[in-house]
Amino acid sequence: MGSHRDVFPDVPALKSRLKEKRDYRIRIRYRSAFATIVSPHGGYIEEGTSALARACAGPDLNFFDFQGLRTNDPQELHVTSTRFRDPELMKMLAASELAVSIHGMGDEDDMTIWLGGLNKELKESMLKALLANGFLVDPDSPRHRGESNLNFVNMAKQKGVQIELPNNLLKTMFVGPRKFAPTGRCIKTTPIFDKFVKAVRQVVHAEKRRLKKLNASNQ
Repeated sequence: MGSHRDVFPDVPALKSRLKEKRDYRIRIRYRSAFATIVSPHGGYIEEGTSALARACAGPDLNFFDFQGLRTNDPQELHVTSTRFRDPELMKMLAASELAVSIHGMGDEDDMTIWLGGLNKELKESMLKALLANGFLVDPDSPRHRGESNLNFVNMAKQKGVQIELPNNLLKTMFVGPRKFAPTGRCIKTTPIFDKFVKAVRQVVHAEKRRLKKLNASNQ
């Protein structure tokens, strides 16, 4: 997520001017799940985020992936999170307790993950889990804080967490230079990729158990 200006003010404007399956593709898995995992700038836009979000969603969580398919100037398909509105995503978020969005932030930092979003408990748990798995994490980042109510990640019932990954870290998660395959072929990933996915999934499932217990004790 760089500091460039978006070419398109919102998703409907992008869809009206570009061609689906040629310029962009949307992958959705709605599983009536507790949480929704989103890569709003997937494909070639923030390369590597599609594969990460898909793996974090696994077989049981909701998954929304907007993939930029253009290799030339893929950043032109970037729509900022406070204006990123897709009808299917909005439906999923309205029915979800939590949301997690996965972004690539370019080369703004060396290896440090930036955590944002308005769900403070989830953010704190994510911080602990990522640190425990050997990642460097800044929970008080200078930018990309994801604290606007207009950010889609905060539109789940209990709001959500925004995860920003620097390019230098993303590179260590994949074998070779390719982090996205438009054909849908599996990209080879490293144990660092697996560690990240495991941490995110553990946190989401632990939060589900915590809220379930809380609801039971309040009844």
